[in-house]
Amino acid sequence: MSARWYKRAAVAAVVITAVGIGYVVAVEEDTKVRPAYCAGRWYPGSRELLTRQVDDLLKRASPVRISGKPVAVISPHAGYQFSAAVAAAGYRCLQGHTYKRVIGLAFSHQHAKAYQGVAVQREFAAYRTPLGEVPIDREIVARLWQNKDLFVWHPEIDRGEHSLELQLPFLQRVLEDFRLVPLLVGCMSASDYAEAARAIVPWVDEDTLLVASSDFTHFGPNYGYQPFNQDVPTRLRELGDNAAAPLLKCDFDGFVDHLARTGDSICGQGPIQLLLRILSMQGPAKGVRAAYDTSGNMIGDWNNSVTYQSFVFIRQPPALDERCRAELLRMARQTVAARLKGEKLPEVDAGSLPAALRADGACFVTLKNHGQLRGCIGNLEARGPLYRAVIDNAVLACQDSRFVYDPVTPKELDELNIEISHLTPMKRVRNTGEIIVGRHGLVIAWGGRSGVLLPQVASEYGWTREQFLARTCHKAGLPLDAWKRSDAQIYSFEAEVFREPEPAATQPAARR
Repeated sequence: MSARWYKRAAVAAVVITAVGIGYVVAVEEDTKVRPAYCAGRWYPGSRELLTRQVDDLLKRASPVRISGKPVAVISPHAGYQFSAAVAAAGYRCLQGHTYKRVIGLAFSHQHAKAYQGVAVQREFAAYRTPLGEVPIDREIVARLWQNKDLFVWHPEIDRGEHSLELQLPFLQRVLEDFRLVPLLVGCMSASDYAEAARAIVPWVDEDTLLVASSDFTHFGPNYGYQPFNQDVPTRLRELGDNAAAPLLKCDFDGFVDHLARTGDSICGQGPIQLLLRILSMQGPAKGVRAAYDTSGNMIGDWNNSVTYQSFVFIRQPPALDERCRAELLRMARQTVAARLKGEKLPEVDAGSLPAALRADGACFVTLKNHGQLRGCIGNLEARGPLYRAVIDNAVLACQDSRFVYDPVTPKELDELNIEISHLTPMKRVRNTGEIIVGRHGLVIAWGGRSGVLLPQVASEYGWTREQFLARTCHKAGLPLDAWKRSDAQIYSFEAEVFREPEPAATQPAARR
């Protein structure tokens, strides 16, 4: 059992004994189903009534204008009489789309502060609601469970818990057929969120939906959070908008800053932070708020009130279509092959290329051998056509000075994966709070030195904003805090990143 398990000694004395028993008893394969603990209390207990309520809520939800297939939602989890209409607005955006897998990011209201890491459902093979059973993706659960320092389990964590269960009827009516990966987030550090996200990201593809379960501000003496007493409806709306602002930008650090600055009593802040970290590791995304309401508004009592919000997340549309991306990757591959073999570089009929490739553009070309960097060269400012920048940088990446004593070789050609980062123009950063990890790359210059890091570098390592700034300074050979100096120049840019499929081989090619 992980040494990181229970932080509180009083809880540990009771739970560790139970855990010790639980781990030595083999789980019955595919025979146990988690019961619908909340049916008949938090939502209708009969199939007919639940179907009618969910379908009616989805039908009456106001349409939300989005472009593209949603990749994630944040949805509330109070009793359906309070939060279901807000939840329905987000779930309505999923209609017409198909998903084979849902990764549910929830938490335990009773035990979330009692354990570190992410609890995986090891006890059951499916979740039951009055609408039927939702099978658990046991393969992914087993794979995540291999990291026992971060992914943990004990049956009490999910027993009677409603944060994930209340999402399932909506998913069942909208998606119908899918497998569930139930994850309950406990106490986590910034590095824990990054580590957990790295473990989850390989399972997040175009057929996977992420669902984070959370209500928002819990206001009033009943909740121990009362930062204001006057004009409560307006102040709650302002607080909700402030919480929403970083979510709309998928800004992990901005959301953490909001929590630290306001103490906002958002119960599912753990699932939300993990969601934002996962999204940041997959390239730029943006959120749309689907609905907002409060229990105070519903019952006319502002002494105690809970805020409900739902959000839908989509990937930013690419500037280059699939044809353009494929053509640039083909050029880069042919150029790298010719350069390594000492052959003449391929000729390009520029007139036959799409206009987007003939337009001026800046880019980086990165070479990796099964994840190991072998070269990365680029230009931050456009000096000519984009296609020419790709060819020139592909040549230079083959002779990256960092690998002068271990240069990339022709023997590696079949093992290389080529990645292209198409850059937007640089913008001067006046306020570092505007930097969003996963969206922005950085250039920092001071004292005659400068360094640059692409956005995907910060995402891959799961850095916070300040870590990203410090590592960019390190890249420039500057003190880690040089970015704080008043005369330091900081620039940001965005990158549209695309790459070849990974080589089939599993081991790096031998190199001399």
